[in-house]
Amino acid sequence: MKQTINNSLPMAKSAKRPGFRSLAVLWVITLLGPLAAAQAETWSFKLVKAPIALNSASPLFESIRVGGGGTFDPALRAVAASGTYTLLNAFDHPNGPIVNGTWHSTGFVSFTSVGSFDDDDEGDGVLTIAITTVDADGTQGTGQMTLMKNGIQGPIYAAEPYIVPPGGSRGHTTFERKGRQPFYPPVPQTIP
Repeated sequence: MKQTINNSLPMAKSAKRPGFRSLAVLWVITLLGPLAAAQAETWSFKLVKAPIALNSASPLFESIRVGGGGTFDPALRAVAASGTYTLLNAFDHPNGPIVNGTWHSTGFVSFTSVGSFDDDDEGDGVLTIAITTVDADGTQGTGQMTLMKNGIQGPIYAAEPYIVPPGGSRGHTTFERKGRQPFYPPVPQTIP
């Protein structure tokens, strides 16, 4: 004796139910949500004409000239940036009075866009990042750099207070909005 099976298409019938469709949509959002978060607003910056900052605590007019650039994502609080620096009139430094070195970002602190961005997505902003400095002789230090249209400032080197000089920094920072792109943090490098 044959037995009749009445539920030959149970999945097709359940797919027509509103609850099943809602569950499917929720499942797709769950899977694709992290991808959308990883593609938040990505920005880039560049230090143009190597702005100079003046050490406001130095009686001998110590200053720092910084070059470089990078990318950052305020939503992810991530930054990848690097560059070079030159300390001038650094008579209190063991390798002074002129010290050359490199810097790289170690953390995102804050970003505020200023005004509106034009058609090519360039505009003004204020970005603060944590950095590590490395002198030519290998001496490392930590600091923080604030980048803005009229220059740079902050405890950039040896926790000393660098400011934009009253006459200007002779350089500036440009910001460019890259849009919704994935942000890939740098791969850590080991220095032998």
